[in-house]
Amino acid sequence: MTGYTEKAGFLPETYGLIRAIRRSISEMPPDTSIRLKRLKKILKKDDEKYLFPCITDLVANGLTLARFTDEDHTPSRQDITQFIAAWFKYIGLTSDECRDWMIKYCVEVLSIISSSSKSKIRHSTKSNIKYIYKSDVTLDCGCENNRFKASCEKTCPVYEEMSNKHGERLAKEANRSYELQPIKRYTQVFVPHVPVKEKYRDQFEKAWEVVLDNINKGVAIKNIVTVLNERGLKTRTGREWTFSILQAELKKHDVNIEKLKSNPAK
Repeated sequence: MTGYTEKAGFLPETYGLIRAIRRSISEMPPDTSIRLKRLKKILKKDDEKYLFPCITDLVANGLTLARFTDEDHTPSRQDITQFIAAWFKYIGLTSDECRDWMIKYCVEVLSIISSSSKSKIRHSTKSNIKYIYKSDVTLDCGCENNRFKASCEKTCPVYEEMSNKHGERLAKEANRSYELQPIKRYTQVFVPHVPVKEKYRDQFEKAWEVVLDNINKGVAIKNIVTVLNERGLKTRTGREWTFSILQAELKKHDVNIEKLKSNPAK
């Protein structure tokens, strides 16, 4: 028969379908029990009580999209990552322990709701964990009102604590929305503009007296520049004196150095 694969006993089309099924199975994330086992290995025996219903649900199922309507805001991969990282921090596990478990979880489970590549997910996960552990962010699940629509039970060991936190947060948000914000009033202040040369006129006149006096004494121009700057006297534009600036001023005032030396001002 044409196209028959004798070794396998399948037509090529059937054989290709089987390979595709095998490949898809191999790429499927580990089942729930494996993910929970990985997590329980990190916890001490007495700490399994900290596997709150919402955490167990997210670990086992990821984000269950069927629980959200079109009008609901769907949490992102980053939202879930930060929430579970806050849980790790809350129960006293280190950031290293959190990172070792979380990276696999994010790549295997949360990649379904993300368009990022696996390498970007790994990098983003590390950044989110670092942020949670360095900030003052604490676990605040919201109980039945949690944004992930994850399982919640009143028998949860932190139900009362989290319920109180949720109530306090809602009260703060309500008070903030009713607080009157002060109206910012802007007063226009008129600041008269003073030309730069006018501003430094007095200083320049003092500096010029020093220049002429030193020229009469036979002081070299470069040394006069040093004297002016040491006394803190500025040019007509408020700058420090330089050899070229002083030369330009002498030229502008048509100062004949040799003549000035022979006919000093009285």
